[in-house]
Amino acid sequence: MSNKKLIVGLGNPGTEYDNTRHNIGFSILDAFGEKYKIVGKQDNDLLSWYGKDTITLSDSKAYDVVLVWPTTYMNHSGEAVQKVTNWFKFESKDLIVVHDEVALNLGKIRIGFNNGSAGHHGIESIIQCLGGNQEFTRVRVGVGPDPGGDLRKDYVLQKFSKNESNLVQRVVEVSIQALETLMTSSVDFAMNTFNGVEIT
Repeated sequence: MSNKKLIVGLGNPGTEYDNTRHNIGFSILDAFGEKYKIVGKQDNDLLSWYGKDTITLSDSKAYDVVLVWPTTYMNHSGEAVQKVTNWFKFESKDLIVVHDEVALNLGKIRIGFNNGSAGHHGIESIIQCLGGNQEFTRVRVGVGPDPGGDLRKDYVLQKFSKNESNLVQRVVEVSIQALETLMTSSVDFAMNTFNGVEIT
């Protein structure tokens, strides 16, 4: 298992998208970076805001981590991922992508490996820009319930309500635990640990 991880949070750049459902991936990376004091910077060549550092986790091992917030807007996330993977020489198996999942209710996360996009445009872009390669890990973070159809586009761009704020904070905390587990353990172990959990 590699001690080198590229963790990408998906979202849209710009303060108007802060705290929206679509940007939960950004929020989780923000909190992860804050916890481990990983300072990010803008890199226009990499189409990203990124930070890198070596961190020590619960197994007392050191992990080289690069956190990436693409600045391409959601539907072109793959362009940033392609540039970062090439620049830092990551293999797809070392890539973890954290993103919103409207098909899951808020309070649920699902970890998967080598899966299709399931209609998520950010993931579609990443798979396309990696030449069809799906062999990376995804942390799908529920932001539903899914309103369905034409309502979905506006729904994911809505900000979380005040009533949801405490639950969102717990989801962020559990998602960080999932990322830590994915670094120290196998994907299967992380799936078994987190995929059935109902965060309340």
